[in-house]
Amino acid sequence: MADQKFVENTCKGTPSPNLCLKILLANPKSQNSDLTDLALIGVAAVEDKGVEIIRQIVALKSSKPKLRPTLNYCEEAYHAVVYADVPSSNEALRGGLAKFAEDGMANSAVESQACERSFCEHGWMSPMTDSNKAMNDVANVVRAIIRMLL
Repeated sequence: MADQKFVENTCKGTPSPNLCLKILLANPKSQNSDLTDLALIGVAAVEDKGVEIIRQIVALKSSKPKLRPTLNYCEEAYHAVVYADVPSSNEALRGGLAKFAEDGMANSAVESQACERSFCEHGWMSPMTDSNKAMNDVANVVRAIIRMLL
């Protein structure tokens, strides 16, 4: 069972301890969780961030129609995060298969990077840099938590 100290010590082993604390402590369940439960809380944060970014993409399609092909690509990437990577990570964690959960979070980070790169490939400034970086950061924090289970 977790307590504040356990959460803090867990977060020290991630690339961004402050972000980790923000993610885990935002969920009251973190106070009574083991490491697997903390990882599941993190995966839920990746899902929430993905849904938020998909909403942003939908809004950008209306306000920046010339970016629509690239935004469509990004939307597909984030759909993969929310509807493939997150569910596979959840299932893997619940089944005690942390390696597969780690793969899902690694894929989530890659999808955010691919979205960002797609703007550069078309010679456009990305209107999503902050969001893509945020997803990359969250996914890598959660990946680090999951690696502690290996």
